[in-house]
Amino acid sequence: MEVRTLGKTGVDVTRIGFGGMTIPNVGVEQAVATVNKTIDLGVNFLDTARAYGDSEHKIGRVMKTRRSEVHLSSRSPDLTYEGMKKTIDDSLAALQTDYIDLYEPHDVSTTEKYEQVMAKNGGLKALQEAKSEGKIGHIGFTSHNWYLTAKMIRSGEFEAALITYNIANRQAEDEVLDLAEQHDVGLFVMKVLGCGQLLQLTPPGEDRKPTVAECLRFALSNPKLPMILTGVNSPEEIEQNVCIAESYKPLSDKEEQDLRDFGDRLGRGYCYGCDYCMPCEQGIDIPGILRLFQYQERIDWEWPQGRQAYAEFSATIEDCVDCEECEERCPQNLPVRELLRKAHDKLSKPV
Repeated sequence: MEVRTLGKTGVDVTRIGFGGMTIPNVGVEQAVATVNKTIDLGVNFLDTARAYGDSEHKIGRVMKTRRSEVHLSSRSPDLTYEGMKKTIDDSLAALQTDYIDLYEPHDVSTTEKYEQVMAKNGGLKALQEAKSEGKIGHIGFTSHNWYLTAKMIRSGEFEAALITYNIANRQAEDEVLDLAEQHDVGLFVMKVLGCGQLLQLTPPGEDRKPTVAECLRFALSNPKLPMILTGVNSPEEIEQNVCIAESYKPLSDKEEQDLRDFGDRLGRGYCYGCDYCMPCEQGIDIPGILRLFQYQERIDWEWPQGRQAYAEFSATIEDCVDCEECEERCPQNLPVRELLRKAHDKLSKPV
């Protein structure tokens, strides 16, 4: 598989990296087999986070014996100085290693989070100390806010950034790709498959859905993206992704334009079902309702099926108290309450 350098980290990474967000969905035995298969196939970058359930612990079972074969990345949801220091140590223990190649503050998508990281005694200070102590090798960040992403790149404090990029969400092209290149910040991308949702969506009035190969090839075709992460739950899934990367050929102009047009028809701003908006204090299953709404809109279910499924939710927008917490946490900056109201209007009719 092709290898590229991740910006000024100087770390050489395979074009496909392992994303650990979904590995908590499977048992320990399958998780360990998946990570081992990933390394066997030559993938040399494993990404995880403290916020990803037991992902670090499962990866750590493999790192106990195969640490030297890969680069490791993890991140902290606690962006304060003390919180970051503790979380780095917790990650080291869970991953069964004394060194993490890349560590990041997780999801710096609000001004409050940005200020926590960049404060005089904030999370960045803890990261710098950990780097000087040899606990981490490089400092990166993740964000879903393009303004803050650009601001952090310009700060000169970060060596890499994890961003969203896929056929239906290409804002990075307008907002940060050139800027990151200018500052030699290595970009790696998540949600290339839209947390799997892209594979299930169709544009209104069409019956075609994107394939895994199309989604991966599109991201691989961008020369300004050294690596893309793919979340996998089984050895078969990582084998499929690696096969696509190894046999990859650049998209023709027509293929690329067709995928861009297709992504535009899918539309930006749909729910990925990442669950960052949860929990809702009122008990509203926000991702579940929005997923149903999107299926109803784009997969052409008959009305009775959608309404029947909606009737099974115990809480809806009618129970919302407008606390706005879901919208503050949404990495896509979706108008969550507005979408829940549209879903209710469309799906609350009697079955």
